[in-house]
Amino acid sequence: MYSKLVAALMVGGILGGFVLVGQEARADRRIFAYSYPYMTLPEGAMEMEHYLDAGWAAVDDPSTTDIEDDLVVSWKHQVEFEYAITDRLDFGFYNVFKQAAFGSMKYDGLKLRSRYRIGDPGQFVVDPALYFEVAYTGKDAKLEQILIFARQFGKVECALNLKFEEKIGDVGGANDFVFEFIPSVGVGYHINNNVAIGLEYLAKTEYPEGGEFEFENHYAGPTISVMGKRFWWTVAVQPSLKFDRDEGAVYQARSIFAVVF
Repeated sequence: MYSKLVAALMVGGILGGFVLVGQEARADRRIFAYSYPYMTLPEGAMEMEHYLDAGWAAVDDPSTTDIEDDLVVSWKHQVEFEYAITDRLDFGFYNVFKQAAFGSMKYDGLKLRSRYRIGDPGQFVVDPALYFEVAYTGKDAKLEQILIFARQFGKVECALNLKFEEKIGDVGGANDFVFEFIPSVGVGYHINNNVAIGLEYLAKTEYPEGGEFEFENHYAGPTISVMGKRFWWTVAVQPSLKFDRDEGAVYQARSIFAVVF
């Protein structure tokens, strides 16, 4: 299943990208699905992005008396409106929807975020940027900070994100505080202005209040990104590197589709 999904996404993306050769590039295009780039939109520009996340995990069907261990998919949709306040500072507003395995789609909450890039490209050894986010679902709140480090060497683009999350409220059915550290790194190659391929790694760790540090899972897999004059689309598919059906999603995938106004 995994190999067929990857092949379909890779072939479709590459063919679509070559059809678009010669179209205009956008400054803040993301060629990685989980790692933010350094560049931002030009001042006054606006972008709408749709995130589609899928995770395949071993889930028991509550409607049966048997205990299953089948891989079942859960979904998350995020719709973001992003606006560039200046050439270096942008602002985003998200609405989030989730559909758990064997469940129905429901509204999950909203997120507000801002990203600021420091200096000009190539001014430092790496290009740094800062990201801040606050999210609220009605039962808990989340704060998020990301240190973004990126650099482009000709057609090769590299990005490192150090993400820190603090969850406060009804976490795990109790009034808890959970700290998470989620680093990601991506290395990509721009075949031309419209097609890029890459490899991305993501780790998930957490430190519950009063508990011990927990390494939850980590993932790695290919990315494909295509771009036209007013849109870009990036897809990543990642298997778990722990290969443990009891430790979260065995596979995860993300699609980001953006339209620039």
